[in-house]
Amino acid sequence: MSTIRPIPVPKNILNAEFLKNPYPVYAELCREAAIHQIQLNGPRWALVRHAECSTFLRDVRLSASGRIGALLSRLGPEGRTKFAVLERSLEMWMLLRDPPEHTRLRKLMNKGFSPAAIEGLRTQIESVVDQMLDAEPFVGAAQIDLIHHFAHPLPVRVIAQMLGVPASMKQQFIEWSDCIAHFVGSEVSDETAGATQDAVIALTSYFRGEVGERRHHKGTDLVSLLIDIEEDGEVLTEEELYAQCVQLLFGGHETTRNLIGNGLYNLLENPAELSELRRNPEMIRTAVEELLRYESPVQLATRVAKEEMEIAGTQVRPGEAVIFLLAAANRDPRKFENPDKLNLKRIKNDHLAFGAGAHFCIGNLLARLEAQVSILKVLQKYPKMRLSDKPPEWVPNFAVRGLKSLVVTV
Repeated sequence: MSTIRPIPVPKNILNAEFLKNPYPVYAELCREAAIHQIQLNGPRWALVRHAECSTFLRDVRLSASGRIGALLSRLGPEGRTKFAVLERSLEMWMLLRDPPEHTRLRKLMNKGFSPAAIEGLRTQIESVVDQMLDAEPFVGAAQIDLIHHFAHPLPVRVIAQMLGVPASMKQQFIEWSDCIAHFVGSEVSDETAGATQDAVIALTSYFRGEVGERRHHKGTDLVSLLIDIEEDGEVLTEEELYAQCVQLLFGGHETTRNLIGNGLYNLLENPAELSELRRNPEMIRTAVEELLRYESPVQLATRVAKEEMEIAGTQVRPGEAVIFLLAAANRDPRKFENPDKLNLKRIKNDHLAFGAGAHFCIGNLLARLEAQVSILKVLQKYPKMRLSDKPPEWVPNFAVRGLKSLVVTV
């Protein structure tokens, strides 16, 4: 039976100061309560503490689907009609589907992201990183923008190789990916939705051509694997195949580039930890886990309640959005000792940077490997690297956290 509940005034936390540094706001929310109502593209319930985020990310009463349609509905009755192609395309992403569709897609795609498959890419990733660091503009440079020249292009080169598409397309892929990131992490508007729909249509058209080519000339890439996969009678439809390719390109690029960029910045901001890692490079695995916790590339995850339920003592009704502020949970003092301190030796590190439950990021092993290889190689190549006088600037995005630039003196 539905219960009467007081309707709180949503907290409007989204401002320039928050986008620059959200952690003081997260700390205050975490101190006050486990759940809040905040204003982010409409009123939404927000979970901020680790225990509740970890528990309810796994709760099947909360749906991962329907979020794009709900977002577009904020543009008025005509919004979903005008951007129907965008809604249909993104809602086919495995990330945005519920069981049994999510389970079927995950099972089909797991083969390409198994531990053995990802570890098999180590040599290839090391080679790509070495090639980049030994080429222009790194050769002979006194200063370098590690975001523009390294963290941004590296992951798209890796995922492009995995998908079997040419590296010459990397700048176009970055632009299309940026459009999608801006859409999911800013206030929705006709402009952002239109640009994203154009990007998704272009990406879908590109992969339609690639799939047609692979049907005649199969390779060992992910596109060929997805075409070939058939398990227990389960197959990908043509539309689903294109949608997963777009999702893999976006996810394989966006999260990893911010992990690398944020990681290098935070190491340079913490010279004692940086020196420790230089002396003990075998720490790189725990170091990357701590960098994921400390400055989570993905700041939040969203679900929609399928039924009336109680979360942290609050009645949440069907259709209401629930946001998991992962970056807040990753600095919850109830879970992590000295959470605002970067500690590369942190062993008990159950962070939620990749989510939890059925939708735990399928590309987590790839992101971890790329970060381990690239961060260590940059530190080894530039032992005297330091931040320049130019202050870093954060991308104004509340869903994904990353730097626009990171100029260093080498």
